[in-house]
Amino acid sequence: MDLLAEAPTEEEITVAISDQIDTLQERAADLKDSFEQTRHETSEQVKTHISQAKADVAARQDAAKDKVEQAADRTQSQWQAMKADAAAKMHDFQDRIDRKRDEHDAKMAAQDADEAADEAANALDYAMWAIDQAQLAVLYAVDARTRADTLAAEVPAQS
Repeated sequence: MDLLAEAPTEEEITVAISDQIDTLQERAADLKDSFEQTRHETSEQVKTHISQAKADVAARQDAAKDKVEQAADRTQSQWQAMKADAAAKMHDFQDRIDRKRDEHDAKMAAQDADEAADEAANALDYAMWAIDQAQLAVLYAVDARTRADTLAAEVPAQS
């Protein structure tokens, strides 16, 4: 069995990684646009955006889950635990906000807004950390592919 023949080419890997980076860049731009738009909308309009965003996140999570299941043997348990922890924290935060949203006390609403801003800042910090980790992973992947290609080129062809 020739394992080198089954491995994706450097070009295929580069295209896949480039596509992921493009998608990440588009999502970041969408986040900024959404933020700018919702700053000038009513609470009901923002709630509609939240509902749509939750549906979009669920769809992306389902798609990601499918990809993870297909590549389960390559998935690192630490990364999975970190994603699950982040998802659980976000779920708890969303539940807390949903429970408190119906309260009309101005002081509580202000505290909720401060907590929401803190959670958003934490999520953005996490996203930046994730991008840093993705950058390192991409560089390691390119390095590993380059090394594999170099070693494969050094091995004489077997007939």
